[in-house]
Amino acid sequence: MKNRYTTVHYNEELRPYTVYPERLCNHLADHYFKRRSGKLLDLCCGRGEHMEIFRKIGYDVYGIDMDTVAKDKGLNVAVVNIEHEPFPFEDNFFDVIMMKSAIEHIRNIDHVMSEVYRVLKPGGSFLATTCDWKKNYKVFYDDYTHKTPFTKASMEDMFKMFDFRNFFVEHFYHLPFTWKNPFFKSLTRFFALMPLKYTQTTELTEFKKLIRFSKEVQLLGYAEK
Repeated sequence: MKNRYTTVHYNEELRPYTVYPERLCNHLADHYFKRRSGKLLDLCCGRGEHMEIFRKIGYDVYGIDMDTVAKDKGLNVAVVNIEHEPFPFEDNFFDVIMMKSAIEHIRNIDHVMSEVYRVLKPGGSFLATTCDWKKNYKVFYDDYTHKTPFTKASMEDMFKMFDFRNFFVEHFYHLPFTWKNPFFKSLTRFFALMPLKYTQTTELTEFKKLIRFSKEVQLLGYAEK
């Protein structure tokens, strides 16, 4: 089973590299982390493209994943079962920890969040994105590796339970035009009405991506230690 998720869902033929990860990383750095340096952990880093971009931005970048795809590329990745094993870092080590589209794949959330809190520096930033259960419940389990659904309320409660500060949870779309002005988010309602036959292994054109990511409303949770 090693590397099966990454190679099935994110192989380069099905999901070729695009400019989107670069736009996303720059947006996160400037709008949420408000810094372009420091130690950054990409938790569940997949094939590692976000690590590479954050390194170019100026961060000292580390990764953790159960698959070896990013490590095999020569990136600084620890192969760890994060549901049961401790993260291989000392306390208060990271300035920033990000977890993109991964927390929903975790069953043992308590262990992961305890480790996130432990290795994050006081004042450091943690950011996670996941699909909003209330908006995506009909298709959430189309990916059989999905384990834990989140709502805005449950993510906020998670941050409270683990003593994070200055936290908030907002709706987020993987569509850069929606980041510029809240008004543009309303445009997604129109595209979300369009039909789209889609599975995790469907190859998508740019227009189909617009439809998919208009339907797929995300939660973005931000918190500080």
